[in-house]
Order: sequence, then C-alpha cells, then structure tokens
Amino acid sequence: MTVKGEGIQLENGMSQLRSLVVFVAGDVPKSLFYKLPSGFKLLRVLDLENVPIIVLPTEVGNFFNLRYLNLTRTQVKMLPRSIGKLVNLQTLVLEEANIEELPRQIVKLENLQHLSGSVPCFEDRFLWRYDCIRVPPNVCKIKSLQVLSFVEGTGSLIKQLKEMTQLKTLGLGVVEEAYEKDLCSAIGEMKDLQNLLLYAPFERLKLDALLSAPPYLDKLFLNGEMDKVPHWLMQLKNLTQLTLQNSGLGEGLLSHIQELPNLSYLTLGDSAYNQERLCFVEGFQKLKFLRIFNFPLLNEIVIEKNVMSGLEELQIDECKALRGLPYGLDHLTHLKEVSFYDVSREIVKQLYEQGNIDTDSSVAIQGINMVKSNDDEAKSKWVYKILSDL
Repeated sequence: MTVKGEGIQLENGMSQLRSLVVFVAGDVPKSLFYKLPSGFKLLRVLDLENVPIIVLPTEVGNFFNLRYLNLTRTQVKMLPRSIGKLVNLQTLVLEEANIEELPRQIVKLENLQHLSGSVPCFEDRFLWRYDCIRVPPNVCKIKSLQVLSFVEGTGSLIKQLKEMTQLKTLGLGVVEEAYEKDLCSAIGEMKDLQNLLLYAPFERLKLDALLSAPPYLDKLFLNGEMDKVPHWLMQLKNLTQLTLQNSGLGEGLLSHIQELPNLSYLTLGDSAYNQERLCFVEGFQKLKFLRIFNFPLLNEIVIEKNVMSGLEELQIDECKALRGLPYGLDHLTHLKEVSFYDVSREIVKQLYEQGNIDTDSSVAIQGINMVKSNDDEAKSKWVYKILSDL
C-alpha cells in the first residue's frame, strides 16, 4: 500500500486485506485521507488512531465485513450516514475524536457491542476529560451493546436505559438531577454491569433512588456534588477501583468505603471531601494506590497504624494547605513511592530540614517524588527526586 498525493493506493494482492492499521510519521497532508480505496471489501479491522483526518469518507460504508473501527484522536467531527451500512460492525471507538453527535443511522448497527466516545484520560495528572457525545435515544434498542461510554445523559436516553440490561460498561456525562429515578431504576436492572462512570457538572448527582447496586461492579467513577454518601456504596463487595470528584462529602465518606474488601485503587479529587483533616482510622486492607488531589481546605492527613497496610503508592496533588507529610507513613511498610505535586512551602522545608532534599529550600519546587531504595543494604531509605518541570 502506498500513500500519494491522490490518497491511499492499493498495491497488487492487497484486495484480500483483512486488517489495516495506519501509523503516521511526520507531517502528512489531511487531504491524503479524504478518500479510501474501494477494494477493501474483505476488511475487518480499520484502525486510524492518531491519523490527522478531518472527514471519514463515505466509502467506509462499503466495507461490509468491517468489525472494528477506531477513530481515536483523529480530527473527525462527524460520521457519514453510510455508517449505518456496517451491519457487521462490533466495535466503534471514537475517543477524543471531536465528534459531538452520532447520526441516527447508528441504530442500524445491530451487532454493535462496544461504543465508546471521548472518555476520561487516566494517564495524566489531570485525570479526567469531560467530552461526551450525543447518541440517538433509540440506541438502546441495540441489544448486542455491552459498552456505552462516554455519552451525554440526556433525559430521553436515560428513560430508555432500562432496555439495556445487558450492559457491562456505562459512562454518562451531563447527568441531570431530574432523571434520578429513571437512571437509578435502569442501573438497578443492569445485573452484569462492571464499570459505571457518571458526571454531573451542572446539577447535584443524586443516586439515593438506587436500592441495590449491580453485584459485579468493579470500577466506579462519580464526579458531581452529592448531598450524602450513597447508601449502597458499602454493598460493593467486588469493587476494585473508586474515584470520587467534586462530591463535597463530609466525615461519613471514609466509614462507608473503608471495609470494601477488594478496593485496591482509591482517588479522591476536587474537594470530594470537604474537611480540614483527613483521617484514615480503620480498614482499607487491600488498598494499593491512593491519590488525593485539589483539596484546598485540607491541612492534615493521618493514617493510623494497621490501616491500608498494603499501600504501595501515594500521590498528593494540589493540596496547598497541607502543612506537612502525612502522619503514619512509617507504618506503611509496603509503600514504594510517594509523590507530591504543587507542594506547600511547609512540606519542602520539612524535608529540607530532615536532610532528605539536597537543595536550598528557597528553590521553587513543583513536586517531590519519593521512591523506596532498591539497595539491599538500604531498604528503609527513600530516594528523593525534585520535580521542577511537570
């Protein structure tokens, strides 16, 4: 296959191609991808991730055998109506693809199992992206769909979610308070649900109407102001990952989650907890990773002895009122790494006075990374790295 001024050109023997994954090196004119070859009749996989295309050509509707289409981080803003011809399509990935709305023809994809839009990015320190796409409400009629994320939680969509009892992953953005009962009723019927992501940027995130949470829920991400901790949170015996942001919850939060038997990853961010003192007094026995970020009121963190004893990594980010290192770090014998970003002057000074940082305490420091030494003769020592360019 060659890429020339007139676009992608097939070479001899390539009409039998089953999978096409495009890698772009250097600057490639967007016009090269305005047209796709018509010879890809047997193509099953088309992966255009990071390809700088603006328009997905109408010809894609001719790829009758296509099972997998990936447009992640392209510049595509809309799908052609011919997408409805891809009746064998099983996976459609549109993450960070600038697509705001899907055409109504999408409901013709009766074999579609995985539909994901612009989802949160967990690889960087900002944690979440909030882009979501709008889908036709009758997308709920696609009975093969198992993954629906990250889509706009319109009232018309939420009212039809009760038809999607087969879902394993659900991600909704712009959730409105008025549809609490419909949303909770639908989630309560999703007995196979493993991953749930809800984002309410403009109104309270109310989930009290959910009587019983899906029994196999593994990952839960809630972003939005809540009046109280959901009563069903303590029921999540299979939960391994929990992220709470903008919740504004008080002291009752930790008591609701400390005994979750399989919780391994916990992230609390954007004032998910609104107190000055964060004290872990019991539980968290399976916790491996703890991240706390953007708590403007927080000035003290306490980890009591025998709490989260298996913790391996701790990240504290943008807690500028924090006066010092968390109390109880010496109890965490399995701790391998501690990271501070946007640290307060008090923390820098404390480490400097202890002789742990080999630099002047007046130097502007954006972050400190503490890693347990691998040296057999110094297993209890920490290696400190200054992070000045995040």
